Amino acid sequence: MTAGPVLARLDRPATDERVRIAVIADPHVTERERGTWKCYHRTVERFRAALTAADRRGADAVVLAGDLTADGRPEEFDIVDGVLGETAVDPLVVPGNHDVPKTFDDHDTPAVAAFEDRYGSLPATETVGPVTLLAVDSASDPGGRLRDTWGGAVGPAQREWLADRAADAAVPIVLTHHPLTALPEHDGYPWTNFQAGDREAVRSVCRRHGVELVVSAHHHVPALARHSGVTELLSPAVCSFPQATLELVVGPEGTTVRLVPLADRAGVEEAYHLARGGKALGRGICTMTEARLARLPLSA
Repeated sequence: MTAGPVLARLDRPATDERVRIAVIADPHVTERERGTWKCYHRTVERFRAALTAADRRGADAVVLAGDLTADGRPEEFDIVDGVLGETAVDPLVVPGNHDVPKTFDDHDTPAVAAFEDRYGSLPATETVGPVTLLAVDSASDPGGRLRDTWGGAVGPAQREWLADRAADAAVPIVLTHHPLTALPEHDGYPWTNFQAGDREAVRSVCRRHGVELVVSAHHHVPALARHSGVTELLSPAVCSFPQATLELVVGPEGTTVRLVPLADRAGVEEAYHLARGGKALGRGICTMTEARLARLPLSA
């Protein structure tokens, strides 16, 4: 599968050995729902396409940056696992807010412990050549403080873990579902759950311990930001316009980030029109995405 345009070129991180990382975010897999700006009726095929693209393009590591499911229903996790089982991809996985139990669920979302039984304990590391991926769970909280919100937080225990692991890593890259940065368009936005609640503390850890890149999801908008000395790459969603993943190639020249499209022209047009004709959140994400696609490559 052919990669699309360059989203960004970064001087750092850089390595002597070339490493290719596929980032798959927000597939929101379901066979229960139809339509909406998240293109629910396409989620299974788009998720399959994302995994196939990562495999065929020879990714050295694949990360799933959360919101694997539409609403955390057990049958949705079964579909995710079925599609994963069709490939040889063994991803590093973090949960999103839709993958963990909420007080407003009308169904029994599996506990966070069950998520880790399926996909691995968190926080977690994966080392690929000189690069160490540091995955933290921003979607759940041991104290239950996130059960009433779509918002997130990394928390003190994981921040301490992150400081220890980042200090020992040659080239650390942090993976989280909830971003540490707001997009400029979010100034005054009515939704307050777009960023991790403890983002300033997490950024401080990253800055002090040499983390040159954070990769996050949740916004559904491909974007690049820099705040308090930390560069953050935000992944587009698999499910919604423009229906793409990211490919990071870290090498001697720095890091090149490409969009990897998952749909043909008709599929992209369908996603666009569903977003434009849907609710305010979908329209806003569409507008923010369009603005960035019009000025590639992005700079922080």
